[in-house]
Amino acid sequence: MISAKIAASACILALLAACTAETEVPEISRGATSSEIYEDSAFECLREAIYFEASATNETGQHAVADVIKNRKRDPRFPNTICGVVHDRCQFSYRCDGRPEVFADKIKYSNATEVAREALEHPEVDVTKGAVYFHAARMAPGWFGTLLRTGNFGGNIFYKG
Repeated sequence: MISAKIAASACILALLAACTAETEVPEISRGATSSEIYEDSAFECLREAIYFEASATNETGQHAVADVIKNRKRDPRFPNTICGVVHDRCQFSYRCDGRPEVFADKIKYSNATEVAREALEHPEVDVTKGAVYFHAARMAPGWFGTLLRTGNFGGNIFYKG
C-alpha cells in the first residue's frame, strides 16, 4: 500500500515537472535586421504564415503567400529574415487579430508543412513574379491602386511596387 502511494506520488511529481519545465521560446523581434535571429526557425515561421494566411486556399495560393514572404525578405523595405517578415507588426491579418494561433486542422498543417519545405528548398521559384503585397480578392483596400498587380492565386490578389 505504501509503495503504491510512493509510486503514485512519483508519477504526479514527474507530471508536474514536465508541465512546469521551461521551454525555449524563440525571441521575437519586430523589424529584425540581423539574419542570425530567425534562421533556425525560418521553417516554423513560414509554415505558421502559410497555415494561418493561406490554408483555406489551393496549393498555388499557399506557395504564392510563401513567395511574398521570401520576396519581402530580399526587399530592403522589410525585415531580412523569414521570421522577421512574418512577425513584422500587423503585416499579416492573423498576427493582428488578437486571437491565439492554434494549429487545429492536421491536414491543413501537413499541407502548410509541405509547402513551407518546398518554398525553402527552392528559393528561386516565385509564382507571384516579385509580389510583396497581397489581399483577399473579396477585399478592396485603398492601397492597391498604386501597385502593379502580378497575379491572382488561391483567392488572393498579389502586387509589387
